[in-house]
Amino acid sequence: MTMAHVVDYAQCELRGLAIDRVAGWLAAPPDEHVVAQLQSASGQAMLDALAEEFECKAEARALCLSLAGASPATVAHDIAVSWTRLFEGVMGTPAVPAYESTYANDPATPSARTHGEAVDEMNDLLARFDMSLVHPGEPSDHVAVELALYAHLLRRGDRDGIALMRERLYGWVPELIARCRQIDPGGFYGASASLLGVLLEHTPDPAPQEWSHHAE
Repeated sequence: MTMAHVVDYAQCELRGLAIDRVAGWLAAPPDEHVVAQLQSASGQAMLDALAEEFECKAEARALCLSLAGASPATVAHDIAVSWTRLFEGVMGTPAVPAYESTYANDPATPSARTHGEAVDEMNDLLARFDMSLVHPGEPSDHVAVELALYAHLLRRGDRDGIALMRERLYGWVPELIARCRQIDPGGFYGASASLLGVLLEHTPDPAPQEWSHHAE
């Protein structure tokens, strides 16, 4: 094994861990304890490490700023309000649909339709890669589930699985990223979406997709 292969694997593992973290924030808003960890010196060091590894200093700084200036309890509350506004919405109409099915026809104009073919396809992929949902009632095409599977494959170094999931995510997640950035500029989810775009842009093959272009 060459040194290049060692470095690639280490970077894939780090990227997978970071994507898994963002997936968790999309699944549910981070609680006070998690916010306190992110605000701590170790949390800031983790973001600095990501900024250095993936050349995303601006995105990491924006995330730091979205967490600053208040107690963990206050910041966690504000993030929870933003999460509800973005992903659940008022009267059940989310500003940012979180399910692939809703982007099936045209990613730029997601609908309210869920439980489409994407759910069956994701169920098959989860079974194929020996994973299961934490909450079985949740449709498996939720962005957090798809990102978690992608992160799992990155940590395993499964190049075929990585390519498969990257192509799948590329079809609709850039629009989700763009919507988060537009609706929550300067906020936690706007910053998290920007960071996610950079993390997804770094791929292990020699021809990475240009995620940042589609997320503008």
